[in-house]
Amino acid sequence: MKRIISVILCICMIWTSIPINAFASEQEETLKMDDSSDDTLSFGEIGGFLAGNIETVKKIHENKLFTTHQGHGFAAENANNLYDSYKGLKGKVVGGDFLKNGPDRKIINRNGIEVLIQDKYYRSARETVAAAFDENGIYKYVNADGMPMLLEVPKDQYDDVVKLIEDKIKDGKIRNITDPGEASKIVKQGNVTYKQAVNIAKAGNIDSLVYDAANGVVSASCAAGIGFVLDYAVSRMNGLDPGMALDNAIKSGLKTGGFVFATFVISSQLARTGVLHAFVPTSEAITKALGPEVCEAILKRTGINVTGLTTAQITTKVTEILSKELLTEAVVIVILTASDVTELFKGRISKEELLKNLTVAIVVSVAGTAGQFAGGAVGNYFLPGAGAKIGAIAGGVLIGGGAGLISELIADKIYKSDADEMFEIISTEFQNLGEE
Repeated sequence: MKRIISVILCICMIWTSIPINAFASEQEETLKMDDSSDDTLSFGEIGGFLAGNIETVKKIHENKLFTTHQGHGFAAENANNLYDSYKGLKGKVVGGDFLKNGPDRKIINRNGIEVLIQDKYYRSARETVAAAFDENGIYKYVNADGMPMLLEVPKDQYDDVVKLIEDKIKDGKIRNITDPGEASKIVKQGNVTYKQAVNIAKAGNIDSLVYDAANGVVSASCAAGIGFVLDYAVSRMNGLDPGMALDNAIKSGLKTGGFVFATFVISSQLARTGVLHAFVPTSEAITKALGPEVCEAILKRTGINVTGLTTAQITTKVTEILSKELLTEAVVIVILTASDVTELFKGRISKEELLKNLTVAIVVSVAGTAGQFAGGAVGNYFLPGAGAKIGAIAGGVLIGGGAGLISELIADKIYKSDADEMFEIISTEFQNLGEE
């Protein structure tokens, strides 16, 4: 049922990203083929895109261990945490600290009590159970009070694991537990099977797409909200009445949400392949050019704690972040110009118009990212931590939006728009017809 809901949400988000004029008749398209006002990014859309990109890069960075040898284990932790959040539980993945015999994740109950969880995902129930016991055969994952942590296991192995844990309790292998009936209270059934966890760690399969889509809906809804609020405020400041401002804001929010959703899913899938390595040399060069304050702001903007990190460690982490940033920006540019490429092949716009739109998209994307870095550094200076993200969005909107307007004006001077060319053709033909 959860999968069906996720897929329906995905379809809805993708549907809202399709321009309305895509459903217009060919005659209507011909009349409006140079109406670039619908293609111009608003400040709300730019703000939503940038906020979505921040969340996308952050999530890709969190999932970087998916491509390691034990990647399916990290995928299981994140997938279980995600689906628990859909159930209304407040969870967090904490296994990234690699604390010996520490928890992989935790659930925080409404009363503030934390429930620590250890995830074990192996091919068989016997292997899964064996991994939870030390060389002396004693259960090694315990809370501060000596009681065992919850053991989260593949969904399809739950019943077999419970029986094996019952035997372990009978043999006295789990401290402070003597009743075999307590086994079901120690073992937690995971939300995904072993095979699903393996698939989630890879690209190009249904399980990983469903997982990315479920994450993408969360990021898209956040970005849609930002786009809605910004565009409503801008519309009101421009003198529009509340009804029209609300209409513009809703359209902007839906477009932003669909765009961020598509960017998130595509970028997350590509990050599981080797394509990220292509961006490393460029990322290293950019990192060297950035000052320590900007590098620190980039990490804080992504939600990474910089306390105790050396300069070399900060540089390494920033290089990793920037490679994911560049991947996301590449996807953004492709998505922004995909409809124009389609129109070119259909003969509805010229290559000059495509080149102009591509130029503007690249300028907005690059300038917006540069604005994020600059705004993040300034925001972090005045309000360490939280100010980095606020400043990043504000800087990206102002610089990206301004650069977009300027680049479009310049591009219009360089590349003759289709409307100008069409007007000249019609004028010449009417002149010839008149002379005849």
